[in-house]
Amino acid sequence: MKPTLVQRLYDGPIDIVGDVHGEIEPLRSLMMHLGYSQDGVHCDGRRLVFVGDLTDRGPDSPAVVNLVKTMIDSGRAQCVLGNHDLNLLLDHRKHDNGWFYGEPFFADDAVVPQALADESVRETVLGLFRDLPVALQRDDLCIVHACWNDEMIDDAKHAHDAVALYHRHHELIEASFPGLDLDGVAKGLKHQNENPIKKLTSGPEERIDKPIESSGKLRFEKRVQWWKDYQGKFCVFGHYSIPYGEPRGSESAFCVDYGVGKRWQERRSGTTAGFRLKLGALRWPERKIVFDDGTSELV
Repeated sequence: MKPTLVQRLYDGPIDIVGDVHGEIEPLRSLMMHLGYSQDGVHCDGRRLVFVGDLTDRGPDSPAVVNLVKTMIDSGRAQCVLGNHDLNLLLDHRKHDNGWFYGEPFFADDAVVPQALADESVRETVLGLFRDLPVALQRDDLCIVHACWNDEMIDDAKHAHDAVALYHRHHELIEASFPGLDLDGVAKGLKHQNENPIKKLTSGPEERIDKPIESSGKLRFEKRVQWWKDYQGKFCVFGHYSIPYGEPRGSESAFCVDYGVGKRWQERRSGTTAGFRLKLGALRWPERKIVFDDGTSELV
């Protein structure tokens, strides 16, 4: 039988990598600085764990998927499902996943250079993402892409297919609408906050009074910083692209996404080195962050 959507995290020392978003060269550089060979072997037996969002925005999502898949298949890495990965499984077209459909990524009426997928690449990507859990855990640590919520985790522990669980809850939420006086934003928030796959991969949200533009559209809701009230097993997550130098979590949680997924914007402005946005990995149990440029710091 296929494993459930909550699986056992590797024992021993691990390196937890933030959202990669198609940035293959920062990933290769990070692995080198962490002491891994380019096929994921570490002389001390350490292993890599990815928090999801392997694709979109960066220059070579297929290369990232191929590398991570090879390491997972050989038992050298684990990965959880992210919201960008889920969008591809659900065939939800977004402004930054056109590469998967063979379409260029436009920003400000100019093409952002990306490797485009063909049918073979699409099969490989979907094959990997179908098999990913939504959470990993062991006695001292848990990992999820966006939000750890015990109730939603319990649902996922009894499911084997993220897409099927998503659709089951989507239909249940839709069936609850008749008789309720809800506008479009309220309905969207129910789908976001009450569907376990949505909440675990993209986190809780709440309504805002003044809309903001995000990811190519006008939004009437914002992300909730759930980790401020979280008390539980230490949780490492990604998704939130918290700027370097700002608070990254709490005593019980830490965000490892340092925003490399928007490095294409720095390139567009002419930056070729000394990037502000980085790919980082949290070394556990050392609680040390290593970046793709070789710098590091304790957390």
